[in-house]
Amino acid sequence: MAFIRYFIAVPRIILNDQTCSQTDKLVYGVINLLSNNNEYCYASNSYFTNTLSVKEKTISNSINKLKRKKYIEVKFVNRQRRIYLNNEIVSKENSKILEKKEDKYIVKNYQDKRKKYTRKNNKTHNELIPYWMEHPEVCVDDPASPDEQAYMENLLKEFKED
Repeated sequence: MAFIRYFIAVPRIILNDQTCSQTDKLVYGVINLLSNNNEYCYASNSYFTNTLSVKEKTISNSINKLKRKKYIEVKFVNRQRRIYLNNEIVSKENSKILEKKEDKYIVKNYQDKRKKYTRKNNKTHNELIPYWMEHPEVCVDDPASPDEQAYMENLLKEFKED
């Protein structure tokens, strides 16, 4: 079950696991990314080493920790290592349970920052709204005036001289 294609995605249940190091979480994310097409990942420890810029022993420790915690399963087929994501532990149901607990915390602490807005169908929702959605005029591309261009060129000249 790969979560997002072409991005390293780490499920919230693993992200919030305080016993996992940042490297463990990144290793899980890379396994998740690489297992998108085959339901498993067959990358070597040296691949993880080159991708994450850590030592091979660190990768080995991370994979072993993820195995012990049953986030992944490692099997050997025709002398090739295959790393499978454990879909029972990292499931949508587990994520929803954790999400509900965290949502209560978020609502409690950030309720003042929530704003009401109306969609085109006139249903009102309480959600956080990015600034650019409330003010789409900030997204308009305006060309620089000749004065602004001259000012920027002078700044560049000063920068190049230093």
